Amino acid sequence: MRAVVLTLIVLAAGSARADTVPAVRLELDAGAPVEGQLVGLDATTITVEQATHEVVRVPRDHVVRMTFREPERVERMRVVGVQTSLLGTVAVDADYRHLRGFASASLLLPLITASGDNTYFAAAVGAGMSWPLSRRWNVDGFAQVVPFHTTSFYTYLGLGLGAGVHYTGASGFTFGITFPVVGFSTRLGSSPYGYDASFRYNDSIGYYYLGALAGMPLVTLGYRFATNCPRR
Repeated sequence: MRAVVLTLIVLAAGSARADTVPAVRLELDAGAPVEGQLVGLDATTITVEQATHEVVRVPRDHVVRMTFREPERVERMRVVGVQTSLLGTVAVDADYRHLRGFASASLLLPLITASGDNTYFAAAVGAGMSWPLSRRWNVDGFAQVVPFHTTSFYTYLGLGLGAGVHYTGASGFTFGITFPVVGFSTRLGSSPYGYDASFRYNDSIGYYYLGALAGMPLVTLGYRFATNCPRR
């Protein structure tokens, strides 16, 4: 009879859904019951990982009954996300362990300047590191390139450092804040009228922050897609 019961257990464990881990309760002929995730089953032992992450091997001969509990869903790793902000910025980002990168562009800025003589464009591309504050919250530090096009002939290319925090929920919902820390810019292009105004140090700093505020994903909401890998 015990052999039949254990055979049914093996079939039940094998038929468990790919995104769940069987949770079991082992009642023993002597001693307290053992509860946890079923991680192994062979001819002589049943292996269970308890909530404390302690792995316990129980001899099958001492198991009186095995009961399957409601399986616990395994949370999947989420890496690539799509974000948007109320300021009209759209961003794609990637968050993998301690690495983080993003690319963003302002869709609102070209729309509100298209009716004038010149159309403005702003974007940002950044890469850096991310450190966990908790299971859901991370703090970020990154270097970024900020192209900012104004008028019909000047483009300001900014280089600098930025920081921020971001949240990724179990459902994939994301919230993030980023801001420029320090940087400078250089001016590309020349005036078709034969005269270019001087470009001083203060202009270099100012256009970096102006372009960063226009092109960075300052305050965003979005969704991060799940992978096939479990989150650790």
